[in-house]
Amino acid sequence: MDFLTPIEDSILDRLKAKLPTILVQPYPDNPEVYEPTHPVGALLVRYSDADYGITKDAAMVVQDRDMHWEITLALWSLRGKGKQGGLYSYLEAVRVALTGFTPPHCRRKLTPVAEEFITRTTGNIRNRNQRLWQYAVTFRTTCLNIEVLEEEQAPLLARITARDEQLNQTTEVP
Repeated sequence: MDFLTPIEDSILDRLKAKLPTILVQPYPDNPEVYEPTHPVGALLVRYSDADYGITKDAAMVVQDRDMHWEITLALWSLRGKGKQGGLYSYLEAVRVALTGFTPPHCRRKLTPVAEEFITRTTGNIRNRNQRLWQYAVTFRTTCLNIEVLEEEQAPLLARITARDEQLNQTTEVP
């Protein structure tokens, strides 16, 4: 079952609802050439990685899957200008919006685990005179990883042989 898509969709929806003044979208396929079209910038959501816990059952695989979700903030201003917020204010707003939120299929609420500076670059054709600031904040949540059991292939029964020891008879059924 695909857990990643509904979790990512719920994080996107949550950020769009809580932060309607900025573009919120999935992380781009080509991040090296990505440039936000929104005048403030964009929040980009992606699944980062997971750590798996020890299995909880001897008969089948049941384990925690600690998933990490990264929100990359790509904004044109670090501190903002006038009433328009900058990267710092959106970093705080993302933390507040997602901390404690429980995505579908998850057993634990989102918890922030790291923030980091990624890069500062010059804009491309459209925004040549601007600098694009990028930071990331990573959140953790937990869902279960459960083995999907398959039917065991038992050998096909080809013949039954019954032996009556008192009568010293053997009967075969094809």
